[in-house]
Amino acid sequence: MNRLGKWNGVVLMAVVPLLLVAYGQAQTAADDGLQRVLERDEIDVRHRWNLETTFKNVAEWEAEYQRLEQEIPRLAEMRGTLSQGPEQLMTVLTLRDQIEPRISRVFVYTSLLGDQDTRVGENQALRARSRALAIKYSEATSWLEPELTAIPHDTIKTWMRQHKPLALYEQAFDDLYRSKEYILSEREEELLAMAGEVFGTPGNAYRLLSGADLVGLYPRIDVAPGQTAELSDSAFYQFMRSPDRNVRRAAYEGIVGTYKKVRNAGAALLNGAVQSHLFTVKARGFDSCLQAALHNENIPVRVYDNLVDTVNENLPLLHRYMKLRSQALNLADGVRAYDLFAPFTKEAKLRYTYEEAVETMFAALEPLGPEYCEAMKKGVASRWIDVYPTKGKRSGAYSSGTFLTQPYILLNFHGGYDDMSTLAHEMGHSMHSYFSRGTQPYVYSSYRIFCAEVASTTNEILLQDYVLQRIDDPETKLFLLVELLETFRGTVFRQTMFSEFEQRIHEMAEQGVPLTADSLGAAYGQIMKKYYGPDYVHDELVDSYWLRIPHFYYNFYVYKYSTSFCAATNIARRILDGEPGAVDAYMQFLKSGSSQYPIDLLKLARVDMTSAQPIEDAMKHFERLLDETEKLLAQRG
Repeated sequence: MNRLGKWNGVVLMAVVPLLLVAYGQAQTAADDGLQRVLERDEIDVRHRWNLETTFKNVAEWEAEYQRLEQEIPRLAEMRGTLSQGPEQLMTVLTLRDQIEPRISRVFVYTSLLGDQDTRVGENQALRARSRALAIKYSEATSWLEPELTAIPHDTIKTWMRQHKPLALYEQAFDDLYRSKEYILSEREEELLAMAGEVFGTPGNAYRLLSGADLVGLYPRIDVAPGQTAELSDSAFYQFMRSPDRNVRRAAYEGIVGTYKKVRNAGAALLNGAVQSHLFTVKARGFDSCLQAALHNENIPVRVYDNLVDTVNENLPLLHRYMKLRSQALNLADGVRAYDLFAPFTKEAKLRYTYEEAVETMFAALEPLGPEYCEAMKKGVASRWIDVYPTKGKRSGAYSSGTFLTQPYILLNFHGGYDDMSTLAHEMGHSMHSYFSRGTQPYVYSSYRIFCAEVASTTNEILLQDYVLQRIDDPETKLFLLVELLETFRGTVFRQTMFSEFEQRIHEMAEQGVPLTADSLGAAYGQIMKKYYGPDYVHDELVDSYWLRIPHFYYNFYVYKYSTSFCAATNIARRILDGEPGAVDAYMQFLKSGSSQYPIDLLKLARVDMTSAQPIEDAMKHFERLLDETEKLLAQRG
């Protein structure tokens, strides 16, 4: 979604990312007694996503690229025609809605190609060409918003009554005119569109730095007598979950220490991203970077403040969990950063092949009804998913795709419970996309990011409940309870902590405070210590951990993980309790795309995020999990 709605510009990265990359063990093969990550062509085709449904090959992509280059100027030629009347306005919007999804398809294809192997320079070049095409489109349509808003809103309302097809855009018109005061002149909008590549440079450079350039710099680490392992970002949490503290420390120091070596360059890149946000604030006349970021989705600033304030009020619960973690792991010197992800018990009892994970997910999501489940099963069979880590592949997990493509899911599946949870999470995104795109016209087919994490997290919570209810062994149950606590910590407390850091550095920039490696590290360290409390022992390397977080380039994205988790907890509980109409209300939400504002869409699913109540309810859920975990640990002795 562009800065002010679906009027000008194209989605440059049709991806809903997951901040917490997959844990577990990489799919490996023997290599002189060591373990190695496989090359892509060593993975069965069934476990690779089906890009051929988008373009059969690069040649077909190239042909579409050339056609779009010829067609984009048609939109520029329509400049100055909107005031001719409703029929002409409808002609322009129809053409825009035909061209724009094709550009998104062109971009998504090269984005997926680039991510499946970041080492291939040709694919990175294709991605760059796709971005250039999107910018060319933005330049060609930069006149659309200012020219349209020069027409009085009342006139547009009259035109919608006179020309019924135009009424399709009523919500979009309302959203646009809500932003009228922030829309600049035609020439100024054109200049901002031309600067799109410049604004995107810090994020693009960071992606290549973290996804390609640093890969060869990670050290190998000792994981057992006479055995070493290859470090990577995608396997980072595998090592963070090792029962061997020395392995955790070595991996942590190896990965974060490598990032620290580029801390000054990293600070310059992050500063560049923040400065681009600040430039937009000043150019358009917003009060702050936070207000500007929330404006696009019509989210009141108090929703953000509510989250941070309510989570801060409940930090004693997180401190209690850290004390429990310290005791359960016998950490006499306190909880270190590399201890935050270590399980309280052996993980071996909850291991899954990919096929087992898929079948468990299918069973866990049955409460969502046959319409949901049948579509999901067809998606898996149609190769929506790129399953295993391979050399050069982007780390983490995400759901991608656009209006004219099937959904795509990138995983780095290793076999732990968390990998199965990640599969369910990303499937939630893809199913949300599937239903929105299949139900709504293009203009409303993309859901807003504020709602994006609700569907994914609802799936996670349903999976958790399904697995937990089928465990009798106390140790395995304890393990899963800790997983649930970790999910909550990572999705609510940790993402709110990231949100607070993001807000802090933008406020620093607004006040003219230089964003250097030292100032960023000091801000991150201060917030980290506040959140994790007296049983957490801070170390100097943590002050460079912000370098690992790509979402700081996404302009106030991460708070939505927290608000979405709270909303999803509410939705999942009603579905599991069999509340009449709960599934139908949820399916209506999934099918509504962006046809209403996000706050109103969640009300369709019976959740009101303008209240602090969903956050308070989620905290009570965390407290119940904590109580049960403490009870099992006491019985364990």
